[in-house]
Amino acid sequence: MTYLRKRKRRLSFITNSTARYRGREREIVMEVFSEYASVRLLGTRTRYEVSWRPVFDLAAEIQVRRHRERKREERAGTRESSSSYEYR
Repeated sequence: MTYLRKRKRRLSFITNSTARYRGREREIVMEVFSEYASVRLLGTRTRYEVSWRPVFDLAAEIQVRRHRERKREERAGTRESSSSYEYR
C-alpha cells in the first residue's frame, strides 16, 4: 500500500458555515496538510493551525456525548411507557 506523505497541490475546503468578522459574514476555509489543518475566514489572511490529534479527540468526545444522550432518551422513553401502563 502506498502512503501519500507530501501533496503536490493544496487541498482546501470552503465550508457552508460562516462567522462574522469585521461586520461581514465570511465562509470558513479549511486547508488540509499531512501534519495539521489550517482554518481561516474567506477574504482574510489570518490562519489558525491545529494538529490532527485534538481534532480527533474532539470528534470522539462529541460522538460519546451523542451516544450517552441517545441512551438517556431511550431510557426515559421506556420509563414513560412503562409508568403509563394501567393495571386492571
